[in-house]
Amino acid sequence: MADLKRVVFLRWDAKWGDSIIFSLVVPELRKLGEGVSIEVIATPEMAALFTEQLGVDRVHVIPKRPSAGKIRRLAASLGEVDLLVHFSELAKARDICLLGSVKARHVASLDDSVGLVDIKLGQATRGLHMEQRYVELLKRCGIAAPEKRYTVPRDAGSEQRVGEFLHSRPRPFVAINPFSKGGAKTFSVETTLSLIERVERMAGGFDICLLTTPGCERAIQAITAGWNPERCFLYPDTHSIYDNVALLAAAAAQLSSSTATVHIADGLGIPSFVLFPYSPGEMAAWHSVHSRSINLMGLPGEVDDVNRLDWEALDNQLQRFLDAALAPVAGMERQG
Repeated sequence: MADLKRVVFLRWDAKWGDSIIFSLVVPELRKLGEGVSIEVIATPEMAALFTEQLGVDRVHVIPKRPSAGKIRRLAASLGEVDLLVHFSELAKARDICLLGSVKARHVASLDDSVGLVDIKLGQATRGLHMEQRYVELLKRCGIAAPEKRYTVPRDAGSEQRVGEFLHSRPRPFVAINPFSKGGAKTFSVETTLSLIERVERMAGGFDICLLTTPGCERAIQAITAGWNPERCFLYPDTHSIYDNVALLAAAAAQLSSSTATVHIADGLGIPSFVLFPYSPGEMAAWHSVHSRSINLMGLPGEVDDVNRLDWEALDNQLQRFLDAALAPVAGMERQG
């Protein structure tokens, strides 16, 4: 592809985690020249993240489930586009409607079956991490050696409040995030407490910070009722993901079932111990890419459940993770 001036990404399914990985694309496309415009089609809820934090030039706002009329009107308002990018393995009816309505010189997609797509990346990148799939797109755009640097959105108010809170807790800590949007990927109270007990035992010089989210108060209450308050804590004023970003930035490592905080940690340079429900494809595409991270799957079963675990195998991997992930911090503590 030559002379790309307008690149538009279809992102109406965007979430925080995959948007962190997407962020590596923006500075790389800038290498095409000063005149390139990087644009995103996204929902109103995600618009500010793309423009204010991730540095895209423009967001074209559309509802998550738009009517065909709204899609066609948006396509008309876009005008001519050099490259339209649909980065999903399955093009839905609304996606195809948009792809067919936009006047695009090139269309790239992970769904090779769509006739409108001339930059077919599905088979060429199958089984790769999403980061690598974006790298292949960038190479097709003419960027020979793309750098893989994520942009992690930060909020100054959250950073200040969390920093003041942590001032009274000088010991290094490991963060544990048990919560995910999908029930299959959420740690149960029992799993969370078991992980906390193991980190307490395996990492004696470190405290444990529970990452929380609004709406999970019952689970939080049950977890805190069963832990050791001398070693464990939570930030009591968590209102947004920016509070958890600030906590992760101060952590030595994290345990998580949520790929959102996994990709945030990758961008911050924090190693993660990640548990997935049994799904080789999902783990291949969304695992932590930090060099000291460990990614594990739960056991297979009729229903996906991250809590179906081989605890003996987990113990071996968790000890290996903590030894490697915490060694640099422990060394700094000794020097201090």
